[in-house]
Amino acid sequence: MSKINKDLKVMVEEIKTKLGNPPDLIVKDLVVSGKKVSILSIESMSDSVIINDFILEYLSFDIKIEKNNNLLEYLYSNIPTNKCVKTEKIDEVIYNLLSGFTIVLVNGYELALSIETKAKINSDIAEAINERTTLGPNDAFTENYQINLGLIRKRLKTSELKISETVVGNKGKSKVAVMYLDDVADKDTAEIIFNRIKNIDIDVIFDPQQIVELISENEKNVFPNCVTTERPDYATSLLLGGRIAIVLENAPYISVVPANVDDFLQHIEDRYNRVISSSVNRTIRFLSIIITLLTPAIYVAMTTYNHESIPSKLLVSFSTQRSGVPFSTIMEALLMIMVFEILKETDARAPNSYSNSLTIVGALVLGEAAVTAGVVSPIMVIVSAITAISGLIVTYIDVVNGIRWWRLIFLIGAASSGFIGIMVVSFLFIANVTSIKSFGTPFMNGIAPMKKGNIWDSIFLSFENKFNRTLQKDMHKPSNKGSENK
Repeated sequence: MSKINKDLKVMVEEIKTKLGNPPDLIVKDLVVSGKKVSILSIESMSDSVIINDFILEYLSFDIKIEKNNNLLEYLYSNIPTNKCVKTEKIDEVIYNLLSGFTIVLVNGYELALSIETKAKINSDIAEAINERTTLGPNDAFTENYQINLGLIRKRLKTSELKISETVVGNKGKSKVAVMYLDDVADKDTAEIIFNRIKNIDIDVIFDPQQIVELISENEKNVFPNCVTTERPDYATSLLLGGRIAIVLENAPYISVVPANVDDFLQHIEDRYNRVISSSVNRTIRFLSIIITLLTPAIYVAMTTYNHESIPSKLLVSFSTQRSGVPFSTIMEALLMIMVFEILKETDARAPNSYSNSLTIVGALVLGEAAVTAGVVSPIMVIVSAITAISGLIVTYIDVVNGIRWWRLIFLIGAASSGFIGIMVVSFLFIANVTSIKSFGTPFMNGIAPMKKGNIWDSIFLSFENKFNRTLQKDMHKPSNKGSENK
């Protein structure tokens, strides 16, 4: 990287050229103590009030520096600002300039001063939108990088909280912080993760999950290997459990690694409710996942191959309802599941003003019309509704997508050989989820490999576990295989 030129005019022109002479680049030329000084700032990124009140007003005073003294050092020591950095490379000057800093260049010096004057262009701290709770704090992460760090720091006022920072993106140059508790987390794992992030070669990063995907070994699995949250209290809770947080500039949520299956069955509000209530809620979530995975497959298996498992009166009712339906049971199930997935995707992408209309049309009009027209049977509508409602209890999009794929695989297994097919797919499912590793830690940690009490704690919340969140998971060092060169 080239260094700053002593000639002020040459230096200013070089910065203009590198930036393409943008219209929002403001250059103010002054004479301070007999030396030419240039003040550079990006109007769209800097706060003009701070520049006027704390930089230009100060430089307008009669500053007298003796001939042999260093004006740049004097300004560095006396200019009234909280953050002032010496910079000697042009690339660093441009990065700071584009980050909202004001640059002070003095003719005859190979150094520049970068003074923080960032404009407030982020949303204020607001309530969590996707992870709402009736109890607990209401604040959520924002696009402001420093605020996000502060939201965690104010909950963990300890010197054990370590933060390693780097910049990712050849063009975007976004700050990324790796946070962990030194006395709880595995420091070797944190160092490996930080080194992988530093070695990412990409133009720009928009999302912390992109970072996790680039540094992860779990590339070909449908289930996630990180927890993404917009709640600082939940992120703090995971840090206390020995996890490692990845904070990305301009992202209103953070990712926490490694991830366990427990993280997607539990909810932060479980910590704020009574133990019995939280245990009931966890049990409902666990059963709901089983229901949404297996209900269509079990129905197809019972009506196609295993008629003996259906009571005779119910079998007669099923036969009566299916009379006149032109499709086989598997086609009927696939059709209803596809319609629901289309409806759910449309509802998620449509403006809020349309969502209620889509729900009414999809749930009432299409369902009733399909039954009346004899396209599907009423029992299939009920099965699809139970499957859909049970699936809505999971809010993590990666888990939802994983369940969607495995529901389809279970359905194909049931259509091929009934309950035997479901059992075969169940073995494949168990083998798959137990083989997943999130940065060296098994996704089913505590359950497979099995540990005493962990299965119970995954479903039920004990009194001790509620108030002792520092129950560290087994941390295994992730292998370096193939990830550092990304």
